[in-house]
Amino acid sequence: MTAVYLFGAILIILLAAVVLAPLVEGRHLDERPEGELSAVERKELAIEALRELEFEYQTGKVSEQEYLSLRERFGRQALAAREELGEPAAAPEGRCATCGAEAREGAKFCGRCGSRLVAAAQGEASDG
Repeated sequence: MTAVYLFGAILIILLAAVVLAPLVEGRHLDERPEGELSAVERKELAIEALRELEFEYQTGKVSEQEYLSLRERFGRQALAAREELGEPAAAPEGRCATCGAEAREGAKFCGRCGSRLVAAAQGEASDG
């Protein structure tokens, strides 16, 4: 009788692992290939990727070389989606060039996507 309980417990654990593994890895069961995503969805995914990348870089999980490469890639994806949506490529003063969010005065990074703000980067270059 103990063997039946043990077998049942193992079966439940394996079933739970198969069902929950995609969710734990950050994937959704209804995930669609990138070609099937709308421009809005692609833009939001690129912005979220930029936000996560910035966090992982700041916590030391990503090397600087990998960070710069991925930031450029995700930035291009976000800009391509924005162009497809007809959004301006250059952000107005006080807005993030990547996601278009309003930037707080004196901020160096966007509070929405984590990208370095162009005005802050230009100010730092002129200071040094």
